[in-house]
Amino acid sequence: MAEPLTLDAVLEDLQAIEPLILNYEKTYKVLTPYFIKLYRAGKLEENWDFIDWAGLYEIKLRREKAYRELLAPSLRRLPLKEELTDERLVALAEAT
Repeated sequence: MAEPLTLDAVLEDLQAIEPLILNYEKTYKVLTPYFIKLYRAGKLEENWDFIDWAGLYEIKLRREKAYRELLAPSLRRLPLKEELTDERLVALAEAT
């Protein structure tokens, strides 16, 4: 059974994935949101680069979701100058 992700592991994964995605964007001169729409719509030929790029993007989305779920304790430890007012940040900081 896989061990639960830690915030450190999630950050490490995100930082490792980002340059790989950026390399595909640079190679094909297309930002990932545009690429993924074409890929999901079946408009692109299948090749290993596109399969890898789409896979990396899916992993990135899952890791970003995990990051949001694990973020609350880190937010609570930050030395804030003033009280959080953004509802989303307040909800994250108050999450258990």
